[in-house]
Amino acid sequence: MAHAKVCRKKKMSCENSTIDALKNIDHRLTPQRLLLLSAIRHSGEHVTVTQIYDEVKTSYPFIDISTVYRNVNILRELRLISEIHRPDGEHLYEWVGTNIHIHTVCRICNSMQEINSQYLDSITEDVLSDFGFKIDVDHLAISGICSACQLESGANSDD
Repeated sequence: MAHAKVCRKKKMSCENSTIDALKNIDHRLTPQRLLLLSAIRHSGEHVTVTQIYDEVKTSYPFIDISTVYRNVNILRELRLISEIHRPDGEHLYEWVGTNIHIHTVCRICNSMQEINSQYLDSITEDVLSDFGFKIDVDHLAISGICSACQLESGANSDD
């Protein structure tokens, strides 16, 4: 979470935009929630609850891990953060920006790669056109096998 330390140089603007995000959804702003959301938002990567806890604990040493779990669930339900379930069972969290984003997740090595959301555009348009259903997607994780694991195992990309 090296990016969080870089972001501290711009603490006021980061903090203000994080406060605004919580106010926009009309939810109570607690110091713990603000620290959690800031840690996730400015991590620069997908983070586990343990990583969030470790980062927040540097500023708020009395925080309990159960508070982190509870608030991560609240922030996820409020759609301020997204959750990725890796094939190894680990859960990762990320700030939800204004753009839809898609990740591929390798079910062998657990590597992740962000891909352009334009790949989702045609699907959402087709579903709206064919079924009259507007897909509400802010984050999508697609499981499969990465190219490196395919090469290593000799697996065909069509498997």
